[in-house]
Amino acid sequence: MNKAVTLKGRKEGFQLILDASASIDSILEEIKELKVQLKNDTQTGHELTFFVKSGIRKLSSDEKKQIEEIIEDDHFTISSFQSEVILIDEAIKLHKASRPKLEVRTVRSGQILDIEGDLLLIGEVHPGGTVRATGSIFVIGELKGIAHAGFNGNENAIVLANFRHNAQVRIGGNVHVVEKTENSSEQSDELKFVYVNDLHIIEVSPLHNLKTIRPEIGKHSGGLF
Repeated sequence: MNKAVTLKGRKEGFQLILDASASIDSILEEIKELKVQLKNDTQTGHELTFFVKSGIRKLSSDEKKQIEEIIEDDHFTISSFQSEVILIDEAIKLHKASRPKLEVRTVRSGQILDIEGDLLLIGEVHPGGTVRATGSIFVIGELKGIAHAGFNGNENAIVLANFRHNAQVRIGGNVHVVEKTENSSEQSDELKFVYVNDLHIIEVSPLHNLKTIRPEIGKHSGGLF
């Protein structure tokens, strides 16, 4: 008969590997037995950390709570629950976040365009218009208004555009005004990107530096991975 729970040691503590096909009652019963055994084999006062792995089984909040009530006390704690599956709602959210959203439109003064994930805008942002995204923003067109990338706090986001006009760029909580004079000595059609450097300061850089500074930008496949 297969065990419902397998105990394995690791550097940081112990893994509790749950059999995905076992009933929750069997799992809880075996966890109780394992805890008694560990209590007998462990020196008094020694703290142990557990990492619960459920494989292709998604534990409910109630099931996690039942396991916590058995394991956790003054000396035993659960560090995390790990599963190889996710709920449909979580999968959809990850999909939206990883797949750039294409918008073909003009954002006029007073209008705000909000996007979850990355935004690819083909069009114009007029003065007084705002585009916001939780991810990065790529503008193919004229940016004259405000582009706020990573507006939920993601400072790894960037704003890529042709800054031929004055524009305000925000990344996370950082604000920078890109002035037309910054491009006056260079080609007017050169794309640049704005990013937050390691010192948490906004910088403007030519497009050819993008792969070096943000190598992860080119790895989006439009799916979950």
